[in-house]
Amino acid sequence: MKLSIKNQPNNQELIIMPDQSILNLLQEKNIYISALCGGRGTCGKCKIKILKGELPVTSRDEEYFSKKELEQGYRLACSAFPENDLEIIIDALEEDFAIITGFQVEDRTIDNGFETRSIDIKDVDWQNIKSIDLAIQSKLDKPYQFSYKALKQLSFLQNTYIETTNEDDRQPLHLLIRDTMILDVFYKESFKIYGVAIDIGTTTLGFHLIDLENGQVIKTYASTNSQRIYSADVISRIQSAASGNLEALSSSIKKDILKAIEALLVTTGIDKRFVYSIAIAGNTTMLHLLLGLSTEALGQFPFTTTTLSLTEYPSYYVFENTYLDCNVTLLPGIDAYVGADIVAGILHHEMFNTDKVNMLIDLGTNGEIVIGNKDQLITTATAAGPALEGGNISCGTGSVAGAIASVKFNKVEGRFEYKVIGEQKPIGLCGSGIIDAIAEGLKHEWIDATGRLSESFTNGEIAICTDKNGISIKLTQKDIREIQLAKSALKSGIECLAKQYGVSYESINNVYLAGGFGSNIDLENAVRIGLIPKELMNKVIISGNTCLGGVTKYLLHKSCKNELERVLKITEAINLSNSQDFNDLFIKNMFY
Repeated sequence: MKLSIKNQPNNQELIIMPDQSILNLLQEKNIYISALCGGRGTCGKCKIKILKGELPVTSRDEEYFSKKELEQGYRLACSAFPENDLEIIIDALEEDFAIITGFQVEDRTIDNGFETRSIDIKDVDWQNIKSIDLAIQSKLDKPYQFSYKALKQLSFLQNTYIETTNEDDRQPLHLLIRDTMILDVFYKESFKIYGVAIDIGTTTLGFHLIDLENGQVIKTYASTNSQRIYSADVISRIQSAASGNLEALSSSIKKDILKAIEALLVTTGIDKRFVYSIAIAGNTTMLHLLLGLSTEALGQFPFTTTTLSLTEYPSYYVFENTYLDCNVTLLPGIDAYVGADIVAGILHHEMFNTDKVNMLIDLGTNGEIVIGNKDQLITTATAAGPALEGGNISCGTGSVAGAIASVKFNKVEGRFEYKVIGEQKPIGLCGSGIIDAIAEGLKHEWIDATGRLSESFTNGEIAICTDKNGISIKLTQKDIREIQLAKSALKSGIECLAKQYGVSYESINNVYLAGGFGSNIDLENAVRIGLIPKELMNKVIISGNTCLGGVTKYLLHKSCKNELERVLKITEAINLSNSQDFNDLFIKNMFY
């Protein structure tokens, strides 16, 4: 049977087998569609719309679509099994994410570890030295190894050099060196040194192309993590890999990264030869998937990782592609659920280098928290879940163009006022919009302290806006419960960590709020719903993408390698699942 997908400009015609779901086919062909639950039918995100043909209405469709939407042809791809040729559009692309790639910039003298040397070999005794690499070595103060890239370049340069028959016209060779390795060789040409900093998030990816000589960010790139087609959160991603999708997940992230780097270089006109270093951070699962490592043990007690170490490999082995020829460094992690992204955040804010006690909160799916100073850092992951990023929410979406990012109720006019990312037609509620909507419900007493929605709302839902076809973007009772679980986990984690460290909220100097979600949040509303303790509100500093900030710092300062060793030495991870205090607080903090 033929399945035609009419999403401009990428119309496609596919062959779908009997007893194969549309979602399964899209995953097989690596065509993106939002499927936060991994196809289990519990998120309602894999929306398609029938243009031609017929699909029977399933019980799952009836659960997630109104009667009018079903009549208009809306179905869930996970429960759609065509019996005849079909023409559809994908209604759940979630493109144009408003991804945070900025961060607080701190002044620091650049020491990237690279050095350049000019070597004049025109007076070498070629009767006794039979190779040009030995001629170069004879002019250096200690032995150096040539990279394959440098040796290959040298093989072409020597012809040009020797062809300059007049020795007086022979100019020096220029060597690019790091540690004891000659990385590249130049003759009569200018060159630059660039690096790429990468943040692999579960939902989004961030990239900086950096001039490693002056620290300037030349170009920024952001995209969604295409692995989202398989599942939304870390646990589901682990399960997906274990069920046979490891190779597909690994290939997906490699392609995403190479596509981003190529886009950065093409738009800036920079030669890929001049990219000499790439550094990557992400949570432990994301880095395992990048390397194609099994993640099964990450999802089972005692949650053992294959590696948490700082590792460095040639780009070919990481990406399985020859597009680049440089080294790739993966920053270290702390445990299975507090990964290199949080270590990068600690590095960015230099929490290991101050007497003052600071706190770092990453408002993502894992809800990681760090507290401490130069003497000790303790950290935990609270498993806040995807609700704060729009997952498991009836009309939830990521921070994409069309997402409602802020909500306020105009009591005089009796309607909601809202702001939409990109000023486009609203398509759903992102995390900050969901928090605002619940805060407004509490303020106007439509939602009580237990999270119960007033019975005055038809069908147990608050309509934020309704289009001309009568289709609403709404907040439901189930959504309110999802946020209750997430906010309670995070706030309970904050309280537990402060108690474990032995400090009051008054003793905490700064609270760094990191991540794309944290950058868009209304702090007053976050406090109102009980996401962040009110005592910390005036201490909060919106930090942006601290992971990308830490990775950038690593590329620019060779001392960061030793600083990372110190971070790992003084940091202890706490498992809150075994904490009675956390369990007690979790129940208490469920109240709004």
